[in-house]
Amino acid sequence: MDQLSEVPGDRTASRFAYAAAVTGAIGVVTLGAMYAVEVPRGGPYVFGTINDATGAVFNVLVIPVILQVHRRVPPAPGTEPMKWITVSACAAGAASSALLVFKVLDFNSSTAISIAAITVQGAWFFLIHGRLRKVEEYPRSLSRLGRFIGGAMLVGLPAAGAGYALQGPEWLRMALMGAGITVGAAAWLAWPYWYFRAGQYFGHRLHRGATPATPKPGVKG
Repeated sequence: MDQLSEVPGDRTASRFAYAAAVTGAIGVVTLGAMYAVEVPRGGPYVFGTINDATGAVFNVLVIPVILQVHRRVPPAPGTEPMKWITVSACAAGAASSALLVFKVLDFNSSTAISIAAITVQGAWFFLIHGRLRKVEEYPRSLSRLGRFIGGAMLVGLPAAGAGYALQGPEWLRMALMGAGITVGAAAWLAWPYWYFRAGQYFGHRLHRGATPATPKPGVKG
């Protein structure tokens, strides 16, 4: 298959996906800078505020991409509710981050909402990309990456949370937290890249073998 079939809305979703990839990458950098520079010093949290703002924008930008992905998901019980649950989680995550930036919501409450939103998106990545593996034209590399991101989020977040809350030996707490953070960080780093690849896919620059497609004469690429 040299050229993907185009679904109405693909080009718009591609632009949103590229914007989400850039915003997500900024979020990754600023989060790392916050923990490397600002947390040890106790502030001021300039990088942290930028990260919260980009988190709000990112959660808005991904909604059109998620909706467009679902136009290719094979129908099954639960896929439609999953779509709207995920979109609602993105909206809640965006609102939470924005309210934190404007100091309307406290850090702990905003963090709890954001973690819940990330968990729902992780479940979406894992479950929906399991379905998308059955779609012939959907790139296998994109579905594998989506499954990895989702699986890593669903494993990493609970492990880190269990380590934090565990009443037990310090070495066990640190091991659980370390493993959870490591796995979660891998997913966090890969997240913007998935949206970059999704931008290529919806822009019809990838065929299902996940290599650049060569437009046929007379067909727009």
